[in-house]
Amino acid sequence: MFLTKPLVRTSFLLATLAIIFAVLWPIFTAAAGVEQEEFEGTAALWMDMLIGPPLVPFFNYEAREDDIARVDHPSQAGQLDGINKGRKLVVFKSLAEAEAYLPDLAAEIDIAGYNLEHSPATPAEEQADPVGSIQKMRDLADMYGLDLALGPDHDFALSHGVAMAPYVDFFILQIQRQQTNPPVVHEFVTNLVPQLRTANPGLQISAQIRTEGDVQAVVALIDSLLPYLDGVSILTSPETVDVAEELVFFLRANRIYLPQISGL
Repeated sequence: MFLTKPLVRTSFLLATLAIIFAVLWPIFTAAAGVEQEEFEGTAALWMDMLIGPPLVPFFNYEAREDDIARVDHPSQAGQLDGINKGRKLVVFKSLAEAEAYLPDLAAEIDIAGYNLEHSPATPAEEQADPVGSIQKMRDLADMYGLDLALGPDHDFALSHGVAMAPYVDFFILQIQRQQTNPPVVHEFVTNLVPQLRTANPGLQISAQIRTEGDVQAVVALIDSLLPYLDGVSILTSPETVDVAEELVFFLRANRIYLPQISGL
């Protein structure tokens, strides 16, 4: 009976302190330079960007820690030296290429990429055995402690994508040639992605687009595919740097900054 009032006062004091902490914590973190952001829509997707020298400063400014800077050949890996944010990815066109370059590159990158395509760049024996080839690439990635990204062309994605999905961490859907034809893209993505996720529930999936055409239309296409995607992969070129920057601006437009103290 005699402890009732002290207990009430203590409870009131603790509740008051909790409220004060909740109100002041964003201010303290802002003053300490802690960036606070929440993301909606296309801004919630991680970004994988083909990097050339003109885009390195832009990537370092815009990138989050889950974003990816990519080069499409191991001979270009030096372009990643200036990247100081996110993750680094080098694409290999063949197993032999990966075997030759990974001993020197593995310590400098986070992800090994493999382009399996119906083209002269992919050896005939690898085209003939897509699943066996991705299994060997998986072994190489594991040997060097790297994640593995697969970017098959449209036909390989349809014919062997589901069988290859369990062996990779990232699956890149090449939609760039049809990005001006949304119905075709939707049919491809909406039919294939559920099968890929069944085969590998932990798979990260992105749609690859190019820096051409109507930027707003491309962003609208990615927005319409949001339920199926974890990321967006951006093909760039030296001639389309301005388009790449505009595309990223609109993809990342849905950012909500929590209140910060001006001047701190």
